[in-house]
Amino acid sequence: MKVVAILEHSITGGGGFNQALNAILQMQRICKGRFEIEVFTTQAENAIHLQKFDIPVVTFTYSLVDKFLAKFSINSVWQVIQSRIKIIGSFEGKLVKHDCDLVYFVTPSGYMASLQKLNHIATVWDVCHRDTPEFPEVRNFNEFFIRERNNQNYLSSAVAILVDSECSADSISFRYSIDHERLLSMPFTPSPFLGVDLSESKDDVLKIYNLDTKYFFYPAQFWSHKNHIRILEALLLLKREGDKHTVVFCGGDQGNKAYVKKVVEQSNLDSQVRFLGFVPAEHMRGLYEGCQAVIMPTYFGPTNMPPLEAWTLGKPLIYSAQFSGQVKDAAVLVDPDDASQLAAAITACMDKKFSEKIIKAGRLRLQELSDEHAISEASLLARLKIFEKRLRCWE
Repeated sequence: MKVVAILEHSITGGGGFNQALNAILQMQRICKGRFEIEVFTTQAENAIHLQKFDIPVVTFTYSLVDKFLAKFSINSVWQVIQSRIKIIGSFEGKLVKHDCDLVYFVTPSGYMASLQKLNHIATVWDVCHRDTPEFPEVRNFNEFFIRERNNQNYLSSAVAILVDSECSADSISFRYSIDHERLLSMPFTPSPFLGVDLSESKDDVLKIYNLDTKYFFYPAQFWSHKNHIRILEALLLLKREGDKHTVVFCGGDQGNKAYVKKVVEQSNLDSQVRFLGFVPAEHMRGLYEGCQAVIMPTYFGPTNMPPLEAWTLGKPLIYSAQFSGQVKDAAVLVDPDDASQLAAAITACMDKKFSEKIIKAGRLRLQELSDEHAISEASLLARLKIFEKRLRCWE
């Protein structure tokens, strides 16, 4: 049996790309000695980054036919026509030529619907458009309805649906009437780029960005749901009390960076806030290692990658309280709507004994999640073996 993983994100996608890469590396481990695996990507530049992990890639582009099939597959009139003329797009045609038996979308994708014959595994990272629909990135210009359409119409036909947690599995099963046994919780893991052999040293990285240690670090794209604003409000509260701290933001602009910068200027926080933009993957470990704590008052979850990376590199974590299921007692939990709680958490993380306690809990929680991940990998392998047996029933 041959599995083909589909990577549609580029590295500028930040955590989304890193998690997709983790999924590919995981599937390679699972398939080794059992099944074949190949990687297709829509982003030619991904070949450079995947080469670091000895992953060869095939580059492709979705054709107009692929896009048509993806968009109109749920149209009842087209379904009748398609059942007679039986058209497949160039994407699926290329997969067939590569002897693909199972397509694995390692990111959420609307192109699952373009497949007319081949089976697939789907990925869902979250359903935050339902949890917090007020944010523009999941509200504006029909984005909410696009996500709903994909989840309602394209998930139920998947051989398996990989999600980040049991919480997400329960939510998706309830909201979209999907059989729970189709859903498989697969905990996130830290970015593979954090390895020492792929990273520049902390001292070199801090020199590049002219940073001193003891800053609070938030690695996140500039989406409104990432809640950079509450951090600025917390800094302002502390500043009024004569307590000044530095916060370092890194991540690409997704439409909200100019607003965050504007608030920084209006609040006279220019000397306390650093904007690094999107930084190379090899700099991330050094930025983590140089910080006092990782701060993440996000509204989207229920799980995220930076907590795992903070624990991996021995840093205390400030995190949104509604996602305590991911972190348990391994973070300082705050209400993301309350700047005063965030300010108190920043102050608490300056205490060495308190930080050491949080760091120790982080190591333990990371091990727990690693154990859960191993169990999930075994479950995924079992499902692949079952699919392989059923695959033999047709040509």
